[in-house]
Amino acid sequence: MEIQGTYILIVAPIVLPTIWLSTGNPLTAQPYISSEGGEMNSTLRVVGVAVLVLAFLVAGAAGGEDVFPILRGPYLGQEPPGMTPEVFAPGIISRDEYEMNSVFSPDGSEFFYVISTSTPEEKKQGHYYYVIMTSRIVDRVWSAPARLKVIGESSATDIALAPDGRLYFCSDAQSPWNEPTALDLWYVERSAEGWSDPVNVGPGINTAKSETQPTFTTQGKMYYPSVREDTRGGVDIYHATRNEDGYSNPVNVGAPVNTEFNEGNSFVAPDESYLLFARWGMPESIDGGKALYISFRKDDGGWTEPINTGPSAGLRGSLAALSPDGRYLFFSSGGDIYWVDSSVIDVLRDQAFAKAASATR
Repeated sequence: MEIQGTYILIVAPIVLPTIWLSTGNPLTAQPYISSEGGEMNSTLRVVGVAVLVLAFLVAGAAGGEDVFPILRGPYLGQEPPGMTPEVFAPGIISRDEYEMNSVFSPDGSEFFYVISTSTPEEKKQGHYYYVIMTSRIVDRVWSAPARLKVIGESSATDIALAPDGRLYFCSDAQSPWNEPTALDLWYVERSAEGWSDPVNVGPGINTAKSETQPTFTTQGKMYYPSVREDTRGGVDIYHATRNEDGYSNPVNVGAPVNTEFNEGNSFVAPDESYLLFARWGMPESIDGGKALYISFRKDDGGWTEPINTGPSAGLRGSLAALSPDGRYLFFSSGGDIYWVDSSVIDVLRDQAFAKAASATR
């Protein structure tokens, strides 16, 4: 099998215990996101991130077993899926870490995704720390994933590429208008010199609460979840349009998408023809209390009654994204990244409009 390099696990048995003894658990020492208002600390979690990145470059056994193979072709050289969701790049991208939230660049030559370096105990306490990873084609070969630092050592997640090339994400980095543990939307821009310094999207979009998971139409309209004065439930989905001043005032998507429960983790189709989103906080009697839903744009501009994508399409998760060529749908579930033929959307569309037609009889 072709490999990018052969490495021997000699360093790890020496380095890892040394790091552990000198700094404590390397995965518990740098800033994290706390959903329960936990205080940020800023010691050395970066060591833990470095160790995870190192794992892509060292062997899996003492004999120098290959870790990151030579990968050529679209989608990291992976065999495309059919109508049943499959784990994307198992053992290569979807590994032992918690991977999620993936997106390809428009030309398909770069792949971005997010991993969580939080320990299971931290997750139980609602504390999460995320980093952005990227792999790109160099000399016709996909590179081993490496961390993309977009906002120093602050946590960064919920990535999305806007039509203008900006890379959007949310972070726990502080701004003048958010609460100490709230998340804001930020972006960076790429030039020949690399990525710019992070820019906060601003108070028109960001509030004292958390704004997360941006997604964009081809025309640049942004959909994202937020908590505002007109929120119907705990969290609602909003949209805003780019203008000379940044963005227009956010508009609540409204019913039937938003309910008295929570809606978020949304993905809008490039042509705005459908909206995939997670809904949670319901009674267990309603789709088990949480599910991934889809709603389609109607001729009158409204949205169809959302349908659960799990029973008929096997889509169980969140943070969906469409491949640049529109052929595959990616989503996150259980700490792995999945993909499936995007024709499942057509199946779901037929079901949604059939349901709408029967409701008017």
